[in-house]
Amino acid sequence: MGKVDLARRNRSRLGKKRLEKEKRRKKQALADNEFKKKSKEREEKRKEREEREEKIKTRVLGRFRLRGSAAYYDRLHRDLGWKSDGFDVDGLKTRRHGRMAVFKCAEPNDCPVIVWLYAKMGLHRYNMLEGTNLQLHSVEKYNREGASLRMPASYYITCVAEDPCTGSLVHFQTSSHERNMYELNVRCFVARPQNTGTMGTLSNDKIAPEFNHCSVPKWPSEDDQNKFYVVQESELEDNDWIRLYLELVFAYTNPSKRHLQRRLSDLKIVEVMVETEEKDAKLKGFIDVTLYIKYHQEIRDAKRRARVCKRRAIVRRFVDLRTQRMCLRGNDYPDSDHQADICGSN
Repeated sequence: MGKVDLARRNRSRLGKKRLEKEKRRKKQALADNEFKKKSKEREEKRKEREEREEKIKTRVLGRFRLRGSAAYYDRLHRDLGWKSDGFDVDGLKTRRHGRMAVFKCAEPNDCPVIVWLYAKMGLHRYNMLEGTNLQLHSVEKYNREGASLRMPASYYITCVAEDPCTGSLVHFQTSSHERNMYELNVRCFVARPQNTGTMGTLSNDKIAPEFNHCSVPKWPSEDDQNKFYVVQESELEDNDWIRLYLELVFAYTNPSKRHLQRRLSDLKIVEVMVETEEKDAKLKGFIDVTLYIKYHQEIRDAKRRARVCKRRAIVRRFVDLRTQRMCLRGNDYPDSDHQADICGSN
């Protein structure tokens, strides 16, 4: 009898374990089904919300477009420009002052010189911080946001960059934001290969620097110049960003923009002094730096006689390493009062 009772107790324990295991399995299955059900409901609600927002946006923007209302451009800037950091706003076809305007380059070089320079500036910032060597191949399109052509504007440029080592091409996006029209004062907020960006978070960075404290210094005295690094002529070719900065400050401060591309080719660098607190960095490794540039510009008078205009340019660069934003401040003026008379006809 003892053996029979032991066998019964063992069967009873095994039965209880099976029941408990089955209960746990059913409970887990119910929980999984509930989770899947809730996930499916959330996904359906999300799709319904997106479809509803898209219908509202299409209806509202269509009405504003027909009316020609400024609210159309405000809404478009928020819905399209903000979500793409200002680059992919092809829904806007009309050019209006004070809002985003889309320009597509029919040919690789069919764009304003300042847009070409801003595209090179964005690639330069990317190369400097990422250790690459991408070169500008062509500009595909750019979006301009500004009150008028005579006021500061923001440029959102989509271009094609080339890697000289491999010959491979990559689509690239960069943005430049002007602060005034009388001296070089421009910020570069975005510089990245396309489809690798923030997608709408750029405008929400509330602690990103605005570089309002940045200023352009005066030309240094001879005693101070002895403390600066003088760039050798052989180094200029390997540091083409120095030439880029000169062209930027000249394009910014030049009173007449006619034949600007040809006039940029007339600039000849004579001397470059570099001021920086980064004593151990090489020329390409400087982050915050000030350039003092002496250069000559060949000009022609009314009788087509060639003359040399001696000028000076100061360009100061600031970089915030957290956000990788960059600011360029600079100015350009004749070397002396006598040169001001020579350059006055420029």
